[in-house]
Amino acid sequence: MWNSVMKNVGLLPTEDYVRPRLSIGNAVSDHEFSTGHFKIQVDAQAICLTVKNMHGRIIWKSLHNLPFLSTCLGKDSVSPGDNGVFKITEHSEKPSRLQSITKIEKENDTTVKVFGGLSAKLVLPTHMDYVMTFRQVSHRQLQFSVEITHRDPSMEDYNRLILTYESRPEEHFYGFGEQFSYVSVKGQKVPILVREQGAGRGAPAAASFKESALSMLGSYGSADNFATYASVPQYISSDIKCLFMENSEYMSFDMTEPDRVSIRLESDRMRGRILDGITMLDLITEYTSYAGRMLPLPDWVSDGVIAGIQGGKEKVNSIIQQLRQNDIPIAGVFLPDWTGQRLQDAGRDVRYTCSWWNWESDDNLYPQWDEFVQTLANDEAGKIRVLAYVNPLLAAPNSKPTGAKKNFFAEAQERGFLVSCSEKKQAFSIKIGLDFEAGILDLTNPEARTWFKDIMKEQVWKSGISGLMADFGEHLPYDASKIKLHSGESASTYHNHYPEEWAQLHQEVVMEMMDKNEEEAVCFFRSGFTLSPGHMNLFWAGDQTVTWDQHHGIKSAVTGMLSGGFAGFSVTHSDAGGFNTIPNSIPGMRMTRTRELLFRWLELAAFTAAFRTSEGIIPSLNAQFYDDEDSYTHLAHTVKLFTTISAYRKTVLKEAYEKGWPLLRHPVLYYPNDKTARELTYQQFMVGSSMMVAPVLAPSTAYVKVYFPKDAQKITWRHVWTGKYYSSDGSYQTISAPLGQPAIFIKEPRGDDGLLNSLLDYATTYYQQKTQAV
Repeated sequence: MWNSVMKNVGLLPTEDYVRPRLSIGNAVSDHEFSTGHFKIQVDAQAICLTVKNMHGRIIWKSLHNLPFLSTCLGKDSVSPGDNGVFKITEHSEKPSRLQSITKIEKENDTTVKVFGGLSAKLVLPTHMDYVMTFRQVSHRQLQFSVEITHRDPSMEDYNRLILTYESRPEEHFYGFGEQFSYVSVKGQKVPILVREQGAGRGAPAAASFKESALSMLGSYGSADNFATYASVPQYISSDIKCLFMENSEYMSFDMTEPDRVSIRLESDRMRGRILDGITMLDLITEYTSYAGRMLPLPDWVSDGVIAGIQGGKEKVNSIIQQLRQNDIPIAGVFLPDWTGQRLQDAGRDVRYTCSWWNWESDDNLYPQWDEFVQTLANDEAGKIRVLAYVNPLLAAPNSKPTGAKKNFFAEAQERGFLVSCSEKKQAFSIKIGLDFEAGILDLTNPEARTWFKDIMKEQVWKSGISGLMADFGEHLPYDASKIKLHSGESASTYHNHYPEEWAQLHQEVVMEMMDKNEEEAVCFFRSGFTLSPGHMNLFWAGDQTVTWDQHHGIKSAVTGMLSGGFAGFSVTHSDAGGFNTIPNSIPGMRMTRTRELLFRWLELAAFTAAFRTSEGIIPSLNAQFYDDEDSYTHLAHTVKLFTTISAYRKTVLKEAYEKGWPLLRHPVLYYPNDKTARELTYQQFMVGSSMMVAPVLAPSTAYVKVYFPKDAQKITWRHVWTGKYYSSDGSYQTISAPLGQPAIFIKEPRGDDGLLNSLLDYATTYYQQKTQAV
């Protein structure tokens, strides 16, 4: 407000009265320059720069008479990032307002260059020269780069680039990694920074959560609506457009104005690509040809439940026995506490446990660990695979009550394998909760990587496990003034790369092990950046709270899985039941899992890539699948749904491996021109192209509203329980969805080669039995 008053009375600096504009020199050619499959033109009449494909469709265009490149001063502030919850506040000062184009030329058959300058003022010397290069990588990929080639002394601190270009008010944007609050981010500003997603995001009580138990538990902390473990500078739009950046520095995509997109990059060297395609699925295929496609998931994952269990050998054996007595197929058991349980104080007489991060088995909880793993693998009743837990943090085991055979933290610190403080010759300490600190492995150190890989082989995989949760990847500090990396690379540049390197390390471990078939091993991750998908075969949606809400509960899990599918995270699942649990006596603050939430989450899990249960961070406070007979009955039913569609799911997963298409698909991928479909979030999704699911994501309800997009092919959707058909006429229908009968529809006519017949048979029989019982 004060700035506006000052401007009205003429008291602001002269440059604040200069209107932004794009100037094109008289000698600049207005002809189209071809790279082969793309055409670049400086349009002097429209005063803009355009990029077209070989058919003449505009796939990128700057705004009329406005700079498409600019810069500004200002140092962004970054929170310390305790528990990985980084917060960035952007500061933009004294922006450049003038851009000129002085020349455009074709360098060779595939490369076109645009030259010009940027100015903050009309007076000299306030100028910097740039060259923007367009280079055809393939017939559907056009790489662009911007480099500052000269700057006047007064512009030395202008080390940021901003790229601005045209959008339509009706254009919706999807992707940006795994976003948990929005699927379409039109009207939003999306920061690109890998970080802990926090808890309480967007919720009215977020501030109170922060001051209470949320800030005390290791994986919690209040965060903004775009905090995510998997942040990627890429989008696909409903206008069949795709753009991604190749930079790793912090950047943000601003889509708050209806007619434009602005990419703000913390670097004066910009690299990215513009992709061309006929459909949104085409663009996913093209994008994943660069980012990498997820590796094949072992077939055994589809054989049954992967039961997440904490508490030791006796408890695991007891639950396995109960699962078998209830005829529930078991694919494996996930044992996150195999290294022992570390008791954590969360304040207010609240305690929870996490594993000891020393990466050796605990003789107290799991005596004779190797023998236990082999016993389960050789069980006569059916092989049960064991999945373990690891992360890139190392904690000193000195205070472990049962003692430790080795101290990997001390060894790593002595050998310089941990990320170090910038000003001290010691390991940088990452705080996890109130009384837990750890060092983080320096993945830029080749010797550290080899050392840790040997630990993984000898301490983890050698026992005969079949997979693991490779947690974290987002905790590397961002502030270069705080830490020093072995490679000398700035933390602000390397931060987003860390999860890529973390995933690559585990891929290398599996492939290097002579006695382990990599096609039988599964490693699942929650953090990622652009190139992460090509190093993993399973992703998971991180730590949701045990709530129904859309900010961090079950609804956000669906939103996250769907948004990740646009960015290459095609094979995904979530903790069935959620994870984050908060015991609190304050009304409205307590977050513990109800049976109804657990049952509905189990229904959701049936349609994901892996059916893995989670006890939550405080198991005793949450409803569990092993609580009673009814719980086992519901688990048996939902696992049956999961295994019944396994043959169909495999065909969809084949599309993920070969084309990058996600298992769970947002309807906009098939109906980009449908306004209602564009704006759907967690309400419904498709599994492949022949199945649509509308999960129940609210308490005390037995109905869902389902939207059936208008389809020119005159298809219908068959409700699997009742057999009723619904027309694809662009209408909403209210569908009955009592417990055990989530709204599932199969497209008719189908193209599934009969693979969904078993689902129809099972659903019909189940529905008839329930109807007769009533």
